[in-house]
Amino acid sequence: MARRMLGTERPLILMYHRIADLQHDPWELAVSPSRFAGHLDVLRTRRDVVPLAWLAGRIEQGKPAPHAVAISFDDGYVDLLSNARPLLERHTCPATVFLPPGFVGAAGGFWWDTLTRIFLATPDLPGRLALGSGEWEVRSDNRRAVHDEVWALLKRLGTKERAGQLAQLVAWAGVAADAPEGDRCMNEAQLRSFAQPGFVDLGAHTMSHPSLPLLPAAEQADEIGRSRRWIVDVLGIEPKGLAFPFGDYDRHTLAAARTGGVGFACTTVPDAIRRRADLLALPRLAIGNLDATRFEQLVAGYG
Repeated sequence: MARRMLGTERPLILMYHRIADLQHDPWELAVSPSRFAGHLDVLRTRRDVVPLAWLAGRIEQGKPAPHAVAISFDDGYVDLLSNARPLLERHTCPATVFLPPGFVGAAGGFWWDTLTRIFLATPDLPGRLALGSGEWEVRSDNRRAVHDEVWALLKRLGTKERAGQLAQLVAWAGVAADAPEGDRCMNEAQLRSFAQPGFVDLGAHTMSHPSLPLLPAAEQADEIGRSRRWIVDVLGIEPKGLAFPFGDYDRHTLAAARTGGVGFACTTVPDAIRRRADLLALPRLAIGNLDATRFEQLVAGYG
């Protein structure tokens, strides 16, 4: 409270994923539209909502940005177009969306959402699952645990191997391979309608959303570079920064970002931005489906 009264609240970057009402959300990635509106009300009252690129510029120049907060979204879900964009406009709150082009318009959506549909939303599943080198007994009381273990297994795989094992899982569960519209990444037409440089900026999120430290240095650089070039070549937009998938990075990631011309990059380290912050490892607060009171307390706690 004393810090706020002195007008020295530290700048913050908030990380959202989806603005939607979901029945199953194991990683707490979704915020309901009504609660997101409440968050924007709080931010408009307590903070100065600024574009993330503007905040990064202030940090680079060593200039203060007290009270500033920047809003970011990872993955470019379709529901941002229908649910987030109108609320951002109504509250005149700019935002940055970090986009993994490999998922743009993909009918299958994101692999982690397929796991959610299989293990948490499918009423009847076979009692045993064999996948890769693993084998599980699947019961009604351990589905979440199996989900988490399979998620960890698939996260470590390359794109082709993961796609193969995901296809096995879909066949095992007897579910549709295509994702519901809302579970997908926006397609090119939707992204052109959604983006508005200076108000809704796009940033890079690698091509295929891997855990970068699991890749050799050259492949990390390729993932980062290709995603940036795709946004320029296909959408004609210069990407504003980079966000590391899963928040994972190592020294090779930072070197690839630096040599690849990335101006700033975001992690998932939950903190405010402090003096002498590293522009290539900016902290972000993950925001869940909090009501306005708890959201205000969270933001105040990091001020």
